[in-house]
Amino acid sequence: MKRTALGLATTAIAGLAVLPAAVALPASAADDTCVQGYVWREARPSDHVCVTPTVRTQTAQDNSVKASHWTNGAYGPHTCIQGYVWREAFSGDDVCVTPAVRSQARADNAAAASRLASSSSLPSPIAVNRNVTFSGGVPVGGWTSLTLYDNGTYQWSGHMHDSGATSYNVSGVCVVRLSSGSAFVFETSGRLHGTFESGSRDHNWSKSGTISSLPTAWRASSSYTASCKNNVTLNLAGTVDAALEAVGYASTVIAIVA
Repeated sequence: MKRTALGLATTAIAGLAVLPAAVALPASAADDTCVQGYVWREARPSDHVCVTPTVRTQTAQDNSVKASHWTNGAYGPHTCIQGYVWREAFSGDDVCVTPAVRSQARADNAAAASRLASSSSLPSPIAVNRNVTFSGGVPVGGWTSLTLYDNGTYQWSGHMHDSGATSYNVSGVCVVRLSSGSAFVFETSGRLHGTFESGSRDHNWSKSGTISSLPTAWRASSSYTASCKNNVTLNLAGTVDAALEAVGYASTVIAIVA
């Protein structure tokens, strides 16, 4: 199992599990359909990387004059003239372009997955929202909220509050495992201060961003399973392990820490 941490791990606590059955994801459109505002680059006929119309126009222009930018040199008859470099939009792409155009091609390749259309004109998110309470008279409660979008963006937020005299270390974990095998783990931890200890009674968090591997994993999946756990007695590592066990085996684990 591969686990990549995208944040700073901290020591914390976890526990309450809610485990829904596998849920079907929205069906995806054709794998190479671009979202609105983007078109195929067509650096070669099979090049369906989605780019802006301006980039496609530039690509066609560079293709049309490629012979004039080649010279016999250190890299053979397709050595670029001074000031030009190979575009490398795909393996073996030796069309000579300016360095800025090559940089653009690399950026477009990196963003390709996030520019593919879903079956809807709007993102269809996976939303995992939970109210958190504890048994045994523990005076801690709150909520967690996780939303994932098929373009790779996410929002992970929540609130925990201690209304009693005792202070607690608290942690929360939500795991979403896609049927393609990738699990995305969202973690948080903090200290709740009770009456007998100075400090805040609350632990609040809000983190958003983009996971580059999520769009590809989403399109390859037909369902997902989610598990959320919160606790005031376990450490964070134990909570994460329990949540991962609840959703089943994952070939790749991506961790987001708030």
